[in-house]
Amino acid sequence: MAEQRNMWNWEVSGFKPRTLEAEQPLVRRYSISTTRENSELSKQALASKVHRLKDKIKLAKEDCLELRQEASDLQEYSNAKLDRVTRYFGALAEKTRKLDQAALETEARISPLINEKKRLFNDLLTAKGSIKVFCRVRPLFEDESPSVVEFPDDCTIRVNTGSDTISNPKKDFEFDRVYGPHVGQAELFTDVQPYVQSALDGYNVSIFAYGQTCSGKTHTMEGSSYDRGLYARCFEELFDLANSESTSTSRFNFSVTVFELYNEQITDLLSESESTLQKIRMGSLESFIELQQEKIDNPLDFSRILQAAFQRRGNDISKLNVSHLIVTVHIYYNNVISGENLYSKLSLVDLAGSEGLIAEDDSSERVTDMLHVMKSLSALGDVLSSLTSRKDVVPYENSMLTTVLADSLGRKSKTLMILNVCPNIANLSETLSSLSFSSRARNATLSLGNRDTIKKWRDV
Repeated sequence: MAEQRNMWNWEVSGFKPRTLEAEQPLVRRYSISTTRENSELSKQALASKVHRLKDKIKLAKEDCLELRQEASDLQEYSNAKLDRVTRYFGALAEKTRKLDQAALETEARISPLINEKKRLFNDLLTAKGSIKVFCRVRPLFEDESPSVVEFPDDCTIRVNTGSDTISNPKKDFEFDRVYGPHVGQAELFTDVQPYVQSALDGYNVSIFAYGQTCSGKTHTMEGSSYDRGLYARCFEELFDLANSESTSTSRFNFSVTVFELYNEQITDLLSESESTLQKIRMGSLESFIELQQEKIDNPLDFSRILQAAFQRRGNDISKLNVSHLIVTVHIYYNNVISGENLYSKLSLVDLAGSEGLIAEDDSSERVTDMLHVMKSLSALGDVLSSLTSRKDVVPYENSMLTTVLADSLGRKSKTLMILNVCPNIANLSETLSSLSFSSRARNATLSLGNRDTIKKWRDV
């Protein structure tokens, strides 16, 4: 049996039989000792990190304490600054209050002086005459004959009547001021300016441009783009004076009305179908009209409103020559110290042509228009005559023109008439008539107008 067990040969050619070597101890991939060493190293690293973090925390705490201290210092500094600024503004407010109080007290003290100045200025104008007449001669046109007028001095105009029946054919007319053809709008306004000041002082003022057609009335009032007339110059002066005289406790406000008077009928040139403008009354308490008034804050507004009104009026020359245009600036003044509230107005009137001759071939409509013009001018003359003659009854109601301007004619109001004259010989008759008209208005010895002519054509 033993032999049978050894009969198998397990050796295979090409293979080396495995020899059993001495058993060696098993070695672990990770030994316990290595793990311990690594654990100790990681603990040291962690301790180092913790130590570093502690240092950083300590530094952060120190920085935080420093920042808190800086914030506290800044808060204290800002509180101190705020306290100083508060005290400064408090002192400034107190100074401002004292200055305002002083200004109010000063204005209260000088207010009577300002009123006295206004009164004295008004008395000065009144002493010179509440109704004054200036005469202005326009230049000759290129196709006109030589001039028949001369200017001996600043208050006299001399007209060569060309009459051979008298020894001296030249006739003199005296006015408050006479302007030759060389005088521009600026020089004319120099003498008009006191009336603008009077209007701002609280007195009603009316300025009329009178004369025959083509004598320069409209040019005197409207002027041109390079030489402005009385409309623009008067309001610019009002605006400048108001700005210089306004204070923290007083103020001026302006509004304007514009209307046309044609055949005793009023046409409001600022009225529109859906207008929201406030209305104002003009005329006496017994007889007045209501007109739209538009507020104006500067000269540009005034110019814009006037241009719109002129466009609504139209360009029909035949109608413009027989209608009156009335532009009125309404002046409102308020003083919170004295409680003074004043209202006054400056009326600028471009009258219709004053020619009184009616040709036989004139149409009935033309005759009617001219008769209405003559009637209104005659009524104006009667009013001026009654005022300067100090009559008890003044016939304001004889014409719509004098009715509307009743509160600007007479009493404490001022009236200035600017007579415009044609210097050529072709208009000599009308020139003499206009000069006589205005001369009588200034002297107030006769009524203006020609009632015989009016009666004659009324009968016709």
